[in-house]
Amino acid sequence: MRAFLIVPGDARAVAAAMASDAHALIVDVTGLASPAFFPERRQGAPLFYLRSCELERDLSAMMAVAPDGIVLSRCEGVRDVMRLGAQLAVEEAIHGLADGSTQILPLIETARGALASHTLADASGRLAGIAWDAEAIRAEIGALTTRDRGGALRHPLAQVRSLIRLAAAAARVAAIDAACPPGGDFADEVDAAWSDGFEAKLVLEPDQAGFVTTFDGRFPAPSTDG
Repeated sequence: MRAFLIVPGDARAVAAAMASDAHALIVDVTGLASPAFFPERRQGAPLFYLRSCELERDLSAMMAVAPDGIVLSRCEGVRDVMRLGAQLAVEEAIHGLADGSTQILPLIETARGALASHTLADASGRLAGIAWDAEAIRAEIGALTTRDRGGALRHPLAQVRSLIRLAAAAARVAAIDAACPPGGDFADEVDAAWSDGFEAKLVLEPDQAGFVTTFDGRFPAPSTDG
């Protein structure tokens, strides 16, 4: 599986994440005057996806560093993707980038987005995958926790996860599972994502990226030392 490592817009954090085994970095640049502090990208380095909670305001500055992709937060269907695609085409022309070179990664964070996820199947050739945020949806629907006492996702969230997997399959792009919250059973979540056919997972730490990218359906054998 591939790991999409979520990174704050901080030069030190980005530099550390660059050395990880992540397939891509999702860097939050909300409120930054310019994300130009990013280190030079080398061949084989993680892809750069930029995210801003103020996308309309920050998109031009984000495109100035020629990211590999833009995260479409709170995506609620094909219209959102098509609108961003049109904006990217303009920005690519302004910044001298190849037409269609910037990918779009929709992040499903709302109930409306989950129900409309099937519309993404024919949304755009820029689509890089479909990801979802379990904690954001939990908060919207008013669930107290994302998982029950047995560790299973609560039913509404499990339904959303299934919709994301199906929508990604219909669109023929990567299904990207939600990040494991701090304190959660990360290994178990990776195993579940693998078993359910997710091609990638959002992760919060560089060492989690290494675990995801080397996971092959088997857990390391327990140590016999001592």
